[in-house]
Amino acid sequence: MNEYPFSIEEYQARLSRVRERMAELTIDALLVTVPENIFYLSGYRTTGYYVAQCLVIPLAGDPYFVVRNMELSNVKTLSWLKDGYPVPDIANFGDELASRIRDITEKGSRIGFEEQGFFLPSALLATIRNSLVDRKLVPTSGIVEQARKIKSLQELAYMSMAAKAADAGMEAGLEAIVAGRTENHVAGAAYLGMMLAGSEYPSSSPYVVTGPRSALGHSTSERGVVKRGDVVYLEIGGCWFRYGAAIIRTVSVGRPTSELQKAADTALGALNAMLDFAKPGVSSGAVDAVGRGIVERAGLAKFWPHRAGYSIGIGFPPGWGEGHIIDLKPQDPRILEAGMTFHSVPVIYIPGLGAVGFSETWTVTSAGAQVLTNTARKLIAI
Repeated sequence: MNEYPFSIEEYQARLSRVRERMAELTIDALLVTVPENIFYLSGYRTTGYYVAQCLVIPLAGDPYFVVRNMELSNVKTLSWLKDGYPVPDIANFGDELASRIRDITEKGSRIGFEEQGFFLPSALLATIRNSLVDRKLVPTSGIVEQARKIKSLQELAYMSMAAKAADAGMEAGLEAIVAGRTENHVAGAAYLGMMLAGSEYPSSSPYVVTGPRSALGHSTSERGVVKRGDVVYLEIGGCWFRYGAAIIRTVSVGRPTSELQKAADTALGALNAMLDFAKPGVSSGAVDAVGRGIVERAGLAKFWPHRAGYSIGIGFPPGWGEGHIIDLKPQDPRILEAGMTFHSVPVIYIPGLGAVGFSETWTVTSAGAQVLTNTARKLIAI
């Protein structure tokens, strides 16, 4: 018998929470197309989500999948929900999905769909809408995400394993940094270290960039050669049953300059302050303000253009973040609760120098922030 990542009871509780919200919004059926949400509710996972797929959740009755024919094996093997309708490659997915919806709903039914996800193309939505003119399609993004906001003990256990894999990848990457090697060499070592520690394929490849080019947002390895005097930026994310944990560290190749040391001390100060401050009952904006204030007082605010952090948990490529669930950002009034998980990312991007930053993945507990990642939190000089 297949062992699922979570107990059937936990999956059933998740489904019940989603249906409670559906009832509040008078939604008769929900079309779940976001891969992370499908996985959260069922355990189904595939790299083939670039082709349309849907988990249909009626307010009453059994949920079922509408997926590409070759993906039905994943429904039968990986999901605790076994009902699935296979769509042949020669068929129109939108027509097939609309037909299945018509079978289980009545005229006038309200059909919810995830309008903010990446995986419901406008052409597919138009096909469904044109086929269901006697039903009302209602944008309902956020129903499943709100259920995902607070992690269970088992989810936190998987994130702890992902954090250990991220640390292993980071340590391997740090050991590989030598002047004259390419950033690809370092990234490869980090990836290997992470995978040897048990990680699945990550939701984003390791970010390893050397020199001033690292100051470009989300820059990736492009065969740059590590040089003495460079800043090397590393961001590694491990994955365990699709749950992620990420970590950032900065390396100075040679003795750090005063500019680099100041930026590193500032980023570390911001990260430490946020971790010390975070606890249930404080707002997202207040956590951001604690870290951002340190950067502002150092005169480096213009080099920190982004949010202070974001929810992290379930991830499929292209990213491990759950910022659409909750961010840590200026003036955000939303309140932290025990069981939330975040990746705090105070990174200072200085043109001509590079990216200087540090991060941790952590969870909110009754006692404050509990950090899951564990690589030495300091500017590393080699």
